[in-house]
Amino acid sequence: MSEGGSGTAGYEDEISLLEVASMVLRRRQVIVVSTFVCTMLALVFALQTPFQYTATLSFLPVGTDQGGLSGVSGLAQQFGFSVPRSGGGERSPAFYEGLLKSRKILEGVVESGIEVVTPTGSTFVDLVEHLEIEAKTAGERNALALRHLEGVISVSVGRETGVVTLSVRTDEPFLSAAVARRLLDLISTFDLETRQSQASAERGFAEGRLEQLRRELTTAEDSLESFLDDNRQFANSPQLTFAHDRLQRRVAIRQELFSAMAQAYEQARIDEVRNTPVITVIDQPEPPAFPDARGRLMKVLLGLILGLMLGFALAFVRDFGEQAESDQTAAYGEFQKVLADAKRDIFGVGRAKPPQSHAPDPQE
Repeated sequence: MSEGGSGTAGYEDEISLLEVASMVLRRRQVIVVSTFVCTMLALVFALQTPFQYTATLSFLPVGTDQGGLSGVSGLAQQFGFSVPRSGGGERSPAFYEGLLKSRKILEGVVESGIEVVTPTGSTFVDLVEHLEIEAKTAGERNALALRHLEGVISVSVGRETGVVTLSVRTDEPFLSAAVARRLLDLISTFDLETRQSQASAERGFAEGRLEQLRRELTTAEDSLESFLDDNRQFANSPQLTFAHDRLQRRVAIRQELFSAMAQAYEQARIDEVRNTPVITVIDQPEPPAFPDARGRLMKVLLGLILGLMLGFALAFVRDFGEQAESDQTAAYGEFQKVLADAKRDIFGVGRAKPPQSHAPDPQE
């Protein structure tokens, strides 16, 4: 009997789906009203926010190695020489994704301003003034502008294609396109300057190494020439033949390295002054014709979800309170006592009145 009773009690304590559905139907008005109110509040808030316009551009980085020393680095390393190389992994799409979010590029947008081209003409827009940022110092204003700019920029990279896509979202369509165009110009300039700087360093290295190889080649050729002058008939001597072959190999190696380094030196001189684009633009940033309604829709949807959650919570609390009141359990009585004490302490409700003294009745 005890086992059956405990099993029945445990079963009765469980909340079934039918009970939950019954509670929802009983408290449907609370849920509907809460959902409607929260949705309307979210809708009003969404309508008060300005429209947002998103401009998008996409480009493909040039993944080829631009350094002139790349063709000789493997050959030079076989003989114990170190040849620097430009380009490579740092020019991958992930590099440009990080570059677009870097502080150096964003500071260029904030400090230099934006030239916005409209059908009526071009205007110069200062982002700090456009965003109406108020701060005590110029550094604080720029820092707040950078933080806002980081929030309106999104960068993605295609895994299979390697295409970098940049999206800029502002409250004006032509401003969004202008910011995207300015970012594209900044990364192109940065990439071109760094590649030219690397090519200049490579040219200096190749020039010094080329002069050193020239001296080594001259020394090896002089040694071979001296050997041939001293040993005109060396074919019949195994030792002299071995010495001749060794000197000839030394000259051949130095000639190969000298020729390769000369080619690298000329290529580095070309790369030092090369100003060709290093990225291929696929889609130019254009002013969007329609605003982005996803932001407002997400706010309304969030209000709807919060309203449903609040309605269910209020329904559960109200249903549980009425059930506990009908059962008149000890826990409910304790809750009523604690609630009354809390109201008295916070709002002064139900505060006990001080006792009043009464004069004695002479008839008594």
